[in-house]
Amino acid sequence: MSSATQAPSPKVRPPEERAARRLTPPPLVLFLGTRLLRGVLVMFLLSIIAFGLVHMLPGNSVDLLAGPYSTPETRAQLTRDLGLDGPLIEQYTHWLANVLRGDFGISVFNGQPVRTLIADRLPNTLELAIAATIVSIAWGVPFGAIAAMKRGRFFDRVARSATFLGLATPVFAFGVALVLFASMVVPSWPTLGWAPFTADPVRNVQALVLPALALGLPLGSTICRYMRASMLEVYEQDYMRTALATGATRLQATVRHGLRNASGPVVTIAGLQLAGMVGQSILIENVFAIPGIGQLTVTSILQKDYAAAQACILLLGGVFVVMNLVVDLFYPLINPKVGGLR
Repeated sequence: MSSATQAPSPKVRPPEERAARRLTPPPLVLFLGTRLLRGVLVMFLLSIIAFGLVHMLPGNSVDLLAGPYSTPETRAQLTRDLGLDGPLIEQYTHWLANVLRGDFGISVFNGQPVRTLIADRLPNTLELAIAATIVSIAWGVPFGAIAAMKRGRFFDRVARSATFLGLATPVFAFGVALVLFASMVVPSWPTLGWAPFTADPVRNVQALVLPALALGLPLGSTICRYMRASMLEVYEQDYMRTALATGATRLQATVRHGLRNASGPVVTIAGLQLAGMVGQSILIENVFAIPGIGQLTVTSILQKDYAAAQACILLLGGVFVVMNLVVDLFYPLINPKVGGLR
């Protein structure tokens, strides 16, 4: 056999390069590990902010518990009992060590562990967030895609006007407007209050409709805008033109090729908005008198309940960090080029 027909010999890599390649983690592991470390750092900084902000509020728990006519001895004893007599650094390290063990302290106003208060109210907030997410996706994604398909037509103008209205109206204003509207149109509809699903499923669903709409409609407006803009960019791509040129209808090309390719930016924006939804629940839960984490946060701050307020702020920030990690997990599945996965 001649040398011209011989197969080229494989390239032999030096031992150092082969060892370095074996020690290098896969791109997906490196990508997610970086995001996880970033999330831990953010949570640490958030713990400092939560502890500092609560202690910077005027007044303290001793002022409210002791009353205006208490003696200095009584106030000093309460200060020692609540652990507020030491330096702030010492108080912070003691609180953080307890948090890492899952101990958020005791509420000074009802004597219950803060962990119990959060466990009782967290399901209500999660139920509201899930319902609002369903509302936002149900109207934001299809309306945005259809508006892009009918660009410049009547439906597109109506969808854009609706998104502008949703983005310009504050969440609490949506809530108040829905309460007034339901009170006039359906007087028997429960507009305020809450009932657990296990106690009264029908009453629970009825009480969930209005706050879910108040939270979900503004979020759906943002998703609708980004979905429309992303779909318009997809329609300019060569593969969409090829699909349309080969006989596929615009709807078929959108379903087969457009939605997945347009969903990348939408997933990112939706994830950030959903994380912010938990923070916005502070307003909605107080408007509709829902006993959730948002209402507990406001009540704890007003009562100077340090342990409960710090735990609620840390929890709300933790939800935001977790949602960002979830988005980082899903985004490589939609676009494998992210993080060097391809």
